[in-house]
Amino acid sequence: MSKRKPWLQALKYTAGMFLLLVVVGAVGVFAYISVINHRIDDRIEQLHSAKASRFYAFFPPLRVGQRFRYLELKNFLEDQGFNERKDAEDLAPSQYRWEGDRKSPVRTLSLHRPSFSGPGHFIDRGRARLTFEKDNDGWVLKEVFSVDTQTAVELFEGVPKLIGAFLAGRIRTQDPVTLSDIPVSTRLAVIAIEDVRFLEHHGVSFRGTVRALLKNLMALRWVQGGSTITQQLMKNLFFTKKKSIERKFKEALFAFLTEQRYSKEAILEAYLNEVYLGQWGTHEIHGVSEGARYYFNRPLTEITLAQSATLAAILQSPNTHDPHRFPDRAITRRNLVLKKMLEAEFILPPEYELAVAEPLKVAPADRSLADVDYFMDLVMQKLPKEPLRKLEKETVSLYVSLNPSMQVIASQVLTDNLGRLQKNYPSLKRKLARGLVLQGALIAVDIKQCAVLSLQGGTHYKQTQFNRVLQGVRQPGSLFKPFVYLTAFSQSSPSRPFVASTQLEDAPFEWKYDNQRWQPRNYDGKFRGNVTIRQALEDSINIPTARLAQAIGIPPIIDVLRRAGIQSALPSVPSLSLGSADVTPFELAEAFSTLANMGQYCSLRPYFQVFDENRNLIFETKPAFEARLPVGPAFQTVSLLKGVLTQGTAKYAFQSGLNVTGLAGKTGTTNDAKDAWFVGFSPQVLVLVWVGFDEDEKIGLTGAAAALPIWIDFMKKISPFYTIEDFSPPSPLVRYKCLNNEEEYFVPGSELPGCTMHP
Repeated sequence: MSKRKPWLQALKYTAGMFLLLVVVGAVGVFAYISVINHRIDDRIEQLHSAKASRFYAFFPPLRVGQRFRYLELKNFLEDQGFNERKDAEDLAPSQYRWEGDRKSPVRTLSLHRPSFSGPGHFIDRGRARLTFEKDNDGWVLKEVFSVDTQTAVELFEGVPKLIGAFLAGRIRTQDPVTLSDIPVSTRLAVIAIEDVRFLEHHGVSFRGTVRALLKNLMALRWVQGGSTITQQLMKNLFFTKKKSIERKFKEALFAFLTEQRYSKEAILEAYLNEVYLGQWGTHEIHGVSEGARYYFNRPLTEITLAQSATLAAILQSPNTHDPHRFPDRAITRRNLVLKKMLEAEFILPPEYELAVAEPLKVAPADRSLADVDYFMDLVMQKLPKEPLRKLEKETVSLYVSLNPSMQVIASQVLTDNLGRLQKNYPSLKRKLARGLVLQGALIAVDIKQCAVLSLQGGTHYKQTQFNRVLQGVRQPGSLFKPFVYLTAFSQSSPSRPFVASTQLEDAPFEWKYDNQRWQPRNYDGKFRGNVTIRQALEDSINIPTARLAQAIGIPPIIDVLRRAGIQSALPSVPSLSLGSADVTPFELAEAFSTLANMGQYCSLRPYFQVFDENRNLIFETKPAFEARLPVGPAFQTVSLLKGVLTQGTAKYAFQSGLNVTGLAGKTGTTNDAKDAWFVGFSPQVLVLVWVGFDEDEKIGLTGAAAALPIWIDFMKKISPFYTIEDFSPPSPLVRYKCLNNEEEYFVPGSELPGCTMHP
């Protein structure tokens, strides 16, 4: 037998190893491709099937008798997504038109409301004519005429506003929609500017890649990517923004494999739902549906051709082409998109001419509800376990208590006024130079519905997510005083009466307790001798309040505070009467709501209804009032707090021109001047404001100087949303006129000597 030649054996061995390597490589490539396909399938399916839970807020309806200034009404309509048309014969949904000269004393506003069909709520399209008459304070709504029914009605209801979504375990601004819900103009605009050969290639455009490579070589830097829509989708789903040859290769491979598994329609739908379109507060805006809502304040299905082109223009570089900051750049890029659409024969020349002539018409950035997250903190905190579980795992719809217009006003008013304080007060300006930023908080409440209307937990949620309404534990100072007086009124008896005219001594004194001594001091360092209870509370005098607290005892005061709604620890010490405990603004708002509602406690609600994905109501909250404080003493306390706004520490409210009829309130300043407060309320609405530093720093201003102006500004701007009515004395209290001309309220037969029933 012949001996095998060495070179032949080596050849066979090499061939075998090569074949083995080919097989192993093929298996490896197949496995790698299988892994890629699995990853692609998972992400595309997520985008296709994911449905965000939605949070809706209601606007108050337009009612006969409301009074608006022109800009207030314009903002209110824009908040709801309405756009003004001056030349339209027939208004489209979400449009309005003024009729008549602006200088005329009577004007008519025509509105076309879009429809809304959400779980548990259906609102049909509606058209109305609203007649306004001018007076000294603005425009008064005199008549609401329904064009559809040809009848006069009392109110015209708007549609709820989508204020947020919950997807992938967090609050975000992404609301995936099907391709059929994306206007054809939007699809074609994106294709025209991003990938005009999208329907022809197989994921990678070799022509575009070569062209981009040549431009990059000529520029000696990376200036163009040459990516198709499919490649961009892969980059958004799987890769970082870092530019490299390796990333481009993987991006192309992923795109090619995706095109083999999915239709062009499915790829385009995924891309249009995922594409990044800018920043909304702390959230990234993803998808054309959210882009339409943020930039145009209207549903995607109702945007125009020009607005579709604007969205396509933005997506190349949302910062560079931000229509809020750079409108000229946005228009230039938009018109380029329209030109590309014309060249691709996606639109006709007349359509092009009309679209390039259309104004940008983006919704104002400061009315985008960027700070709605402070309110959403409360919603998530208050949701019970079962709705919260469904929110995490299923698709639900929540209707919240927020008034969107009031929330925008709260954000603007707080930011503007804090800026004014830091500019006008040298001490605050010096602190700002050291990096100490003045902060504030505001919460507004519908008392009758015990519902939170707006909640601003700081200047900007994007800058600071610390929610000072819910998490800010501060001393309330003089805001505790009304509950001291309410406790005294509750203990009043013929032998020891406590009424508004009761005399209290304003002179130095020492309160001994638990082997300790406490000497309260007045804020101004003065002593007034004897003062009435009314004067002591209206002028927020410390020493008479402390003397009253000593007379009635600290434990009863704590009991009243607890029943009003304060849940934080309350130390049983004399200084508690002047607000030495640590509480949150939310607790104080709840406690004063109890007082404003004549002793009826109700846990404040941030939401009303929760529906599951099958449109079934799974959770609902309703006002649950509980009588916790005596109604007579509560009214007596409120009647004193009304005087705070006319002749007490908050008399600037009356002097500022605010209509204080039916309004009561209280300033608050801590002894160390670290916290400034004001809370004011009517029978319908309560608003509480806090101003201070997060750091252990003094603000050096009273509640009247720092917090009250914010409250006044807010109350003036929300005046169209609440009616003016006064507090009515509850039965059996009757008003009496006493010898000192003080007005007092007594149960007939229990009045003091010298008091006669007021006619």
